[in-house]
Amino acid sequence: MMGERAEVEVNNLEPEHFEMPPTVKKQRPKNAIVYSQPKDTHQGKNENTQIHLAVTFLKESPGMTLNLQDLSILADVPMIMEEGAAEKLRAHPKIQFHPATNLYSYKAEVVVDSKDAIVAEMQRHGKKGVGVSVKNLKESWKGSVDAILELEAEGKVIVIRSGKDKAPKYVFWNTISSEQKEQQAVDQEFKDMWLNQRVPEDADILRSLNSEGFAPTTSQAMAAKPAQKKKARKVNRPRPMKITNTHIQGVDLSVDYQAPG
Repeated sequence: MMGERAEVEVNNLEPEHFEMPPTVKKQRPKNAIVYSQPKDTHQGKNENTQIHLAVTFLKESPGMTLNLQDLSILADVPMIMEEGAAEKLRAHPKIQFHPATNLYSYKAEVVVDSKDAIVAEMQRHGKKGVGVSVKNLKESWKGSVDAILELEAEGKVIVIRSGKDKAPKYVFWNTISSEQKEQQAVDQEFKDMWLNQRVPEDADILRSLNSEGFAPTTSQAMAAKPAQKKKARKVNRPRPMKITNTHIQGVDLSVDYQAPG
């Protein structure tokens, strides 16, 4: 009886009394490692690759001079400690080796380390009438761009910019000093006289030209090009057939042959 009563009570319960527990979706742990690609250790296994990485490190560190051991640690290129690789590094065209101290540095196109050094370099190039690439200056000294902008504000150099960012690309020594600019400046009186000059009307200009015997260029009609004769269309005519069989001369070959009968 008790089992039947419990069954009846369960059957009489409304569906809303039954609540299923919410299902929680298990999330897979995110794994950023791509196993299909080799791990980037920033050091090649080839001797020439490590030499290239060492040169690149010195290039990105202008003004830095390092011995071979420090360079191998900082650039993470241990293979340059081997004698063969060290000889190749010393012979590299972009590496400056100092035998007295056994130090290595990057050999920049232009060697500067201060604002005054940039001024001296610009004056040397200015005598030849050529400029210097800002990229080459940055390879030698990190503060080159700031120094160039200061020199531009002082009127000592002329900066050529390009691109959307208007970043300095080339710099030239300004051969005209501020004192020369003041001496060669045009007087304001002359500027006012020039701006106040009235441009004559077109009719007055034509009248003056005609009175002097000149004809305006706009009145001269362009010489008409001679009309080109149309070339007659070439008609392809059939070539006369040369008969080599003399025994059939006089026979009309266009008529079907009929046997005598």
